[in-house]
Amino acid sequence: MRVFILGGSGLIGSVIVHELVKNNVDVTVIDLVKPRFNVNYVFGDLNNIDDIASKIRNADYVINAAQYYFNINAMRACLKAGVNYMDLGGLFWMTRKQLELNDEFEREGLLALIGIGAEPGITNVVAAWIHRIHGTPISIRIRDGWVSRSGKINWSVDTQLDELTMKAPVFENGEYKYYDPASRFEYTDFVEPIGRVKTYLTIHSELATFPQSFSGVKYVDWMEGGTGFEDMMVIARLFGDNAEVMGIRSRTYLRELLKAKGLLGYSEGENPDEWESAKVIFDYGDKRVEVEFMSGPHGQFDGTQYMTGIPAAIAALSRVSGSGVLPPEKVIDPEPFINKLKEKGITFYYRETKRL
Repeated sequence: MRVFILGGSGLIGSVIVHELVKNNVDVTVIDLVKPRFNVNYVFGDLNNIDDIASKIRNADYVINAAQYYFNINAMRACLKAGVNYMDLGGLFWMTRKQLELNDEFEREGLLALIGIGAEPGITNVVAAWIHRIHGTPISIRIRDGWVSRSGKINWSVDTQLDELTMKAPVFENGEYKYYDPASRFEYTDFVEPIGRVKTYLTIHSELATFPQSFSGVKYVDWMEGGTGFEDMMVIARLFGDNAEVMGIRSRTYLRELLKAKGLLGYSEGENPDEWESAKVIFDYGDKRVEVEFMSGPHGQFDGTQYMTGIPAAIAALSRVSGSGVLPPEKVIDPEPFINKLKEKGITFYYRETKRL
């Protein structure tokens, strides 16, 4: 099997690369930056769709781990090359744009599996599993929390700033309503070592597909929080609008400053310590069903990196198939996929509460 990883030199792409190489897959990284590890590498810029298409021909899958702004370009390149596509998700608005390419992928007999990371990704598969067993709920709530002592930023700065500056969708009584980011919050209890976390309403991908995938649900929302998240709220007020000041864009300056301070990602030999957990909660009125999944550090990768990268690798190794632009809940058979995740060290917890 031949797989190309777009953005494979990055924090999450490197997890996917290591897992596939370990399973004897023929892997090539396409990125602006050469990986620090030993793997086939080709320079590529996702602004040049034709060039990317020429490089990925004859691949079985392309897994896009690049910044989500490039999801459409990556999909266009796969259509030109006739290659199946996966990514780790974008935010709500990007997911909706990606779904518009469904007819083109169907015509070519190609699969575009969008959002096969942790959240989105595992959240979608878990929701499909709960739905298969218990049916359509009244509401679906997705909660995400993390804890870290290092304070390192292990995720795209731009994505975090988008989550804290863009309106947050909530599906309520058959329609989307949009709220200011972090305008709602609640305390969510996760399994230790994460514990109780103040989670905030933000924009996220699952909202773009859950109301259609689980037809009849009345309410869907997403909240997140953890170490450094409230600091990022302040940073978003200062840098989130990407204003130009003294000839430089604020987000560009922020990224370079974080790199200079050694706060973006991990240095070689540094031991990551972040744990992450997410839960999917289905409320049926007379009972509530929730599934929580969690990961801690695995070798050179922290829990967030690892749990985000592993699902795409499993999907490729399972030779996932389909036609069209589809979210994980429409493609992945939940039980064997969850079992594979458990084999890889991701822990799952099931809870069911009934009213007397």
